[in-house]
Amino acid sequence: MLSAIADMIKIGKKLGRLRLIDGASGNMSCRMDDYVVITRTGAILDELTPQDFITVKLGEESEEASSDLIVHSEIYSKTDYKAVLHCHGVYNVVLSLLMNEIVPMDLEGRMFLGKVKVVEGEFKSRELAERIADEIAERGVVIVRGHGIYSAGENMWEAFNRACYLEHSCEIIYRFKRLGNEEA
Repeated sequence: MLSAIADMIKIGKKLGRLRLIDGASGNMSCRMDDYVVITRTGAILDELTPQDFITVKLGEESEEASSDLIVHSEIYSKTDYKAVLHCHGVYNVVLSLLMNEIVPMDLEGRMFLGKVKVVEGEFKSRELAERIADEIAERGVVIVRGHGIYSAGENMWEAFNRACYLEHSCEIIYRFKRLGNEEA
């Protein structure tokens, strides 16, 4: 467990440097057998310490855990993934307000992501958690309209890489459109 927490702390710092989080936004977790190690509510991801994590039995609720615990739990119940990351990069949020799916134009995005759906629903609702988990089960990554990326992986580094590929692909589409190319 200490290794997973150390990885999450490193990735939190990277998320801040890459502007994929702002303030106390975003959250992350790792599954350890029947437990979820998740960031506490209000944790600032680029300043994480071991005290910013809480362990919750899978399927149980916690006032101390991130408000997205319901999403993480739903993903773990529908997949074999061991890590979940949620972040709010500017480009994916902007495009999610304009598009229903992201079709990467760049090679890495096409190779590692394919089409990525944009889903919507009421924040903290079971229905939205299920939509997110269904897309994660299908593709490993999804965007919530106006809210950001959820990505999953066998470990936190894989989840992080998926989120980075997606934000990069979104930036390329955004910049391509800004140059007057509406085909994207």
